[in-house]
Amino acid sequence: MKLTIQKLYNGWTVLAVVTIFSVFYLSVLHPWMNRWGITDAEAAMNLPGDGEIEGGIITSTRGVTINASSDEVWKWIVQLGQERAGFYSEDWLENLTLADIHNADEIRIEWQQRQQGEKVLGAGGAVYGENSFWRIPVYEEGKVIYLWGSIVVLPVDAQTSRLVTRSYTVPASPVMQTVLAFTYDWMHFVMERGMLLGIKARAEQTLESGALLRTFSSLGWILATLGIGATLFMRRHGWGLISLAYAVAIIIFTRDLWSAMAGFLWLGIIVAGFILWGRGWWKGLLLSTIAVILVFVLTSHPHTAFGVIFLLFTLATGSFMAASNKSIAK
Repeated sequence: MKLTIQKLYNGWTVLAVVTIFSVFYLSVLHPWMNRWGITDAEAAMNLPGDGEIEGGIITSTRGVTINASSDEVWKWIVQLGQERAGFYSEDWLENLTLADIHNADEIRIEWQQRQQGEKVLGAGGAVYGENSFWRIPVYEEGKVIYLWGSIVVLPVDAQTSRLVTRSYTVPASPVMQTVLAFTYDWMHFVMERGMLLGIKARAEQTLESGALLRTFSSLGWILATLGIGATLFMRRHGWGLISLAYAVAIIIFTRDLWSAMAGFLWLGIIVAGFILWGRGWWKGLLLSTIAVILVFVLTSHPHTAFGVIFLLFTLATGSFMAASNKSIAK
């Protein structure tokens, strides 16, 4: 008998969950994201770049404490850019758009100079070339660089500093603000928090911590990719070729295997859902989207978190199937 999603979810129940999540997101998560890691004083302080956008308003101020001097932190900041050290964030997500971004883990002398008015690439490679960029409108050596917003390093003492970012936008209608909150804002938060934590880890030389957890995470990614691949191709629907083509494109244009896996899984899970449950998959897709957003927003290292989730799910599925086979055999 065909398994249908209607047997697992009631449509009204799913819509109720979506409504509750939306209210929670707008009232709790969104304000928290926009002031992640900062003090009230930092939220109220004037920063270089305020007023750069005519009629602009502050949308977010975020920060992190780094156990390194401001001079050391600045060496990493000045290297930002697709054409240099990347953005120290989730490059596996950036490369889903074929941006060809690769984070560097070293300071290079030839990347230690910038100047006001210079072009900084946001994406590049064969797809974008030099067409995706920011021009630096505000720059002060050792203190601030303005790209999508202000990126400021503030010394606390000789061995401690604060790294603060501030973003701006022009006023928009309530409807547009809501649309942006559920689309751009959480993604921007994930990437900007990733950059802050990425610079912190590099400046503090703690990149190698958590190696065991990352190993388990990598195993989870690999098993999930194999599992979705089997679901798509063993049923001979041909839809798996779409996910495979996307993954191959990512590898060709970015040489990023982890991003290719993510792209294959992203499309593959959507397609596999419709193959297994038909049109009723819209309910599972909505709930899955909420879960994905929560993982991205609430975990500091989403790539590792997803890998662990994939591993646990794979182990649980394997155990369930083994138990079912034993029951049938009896």
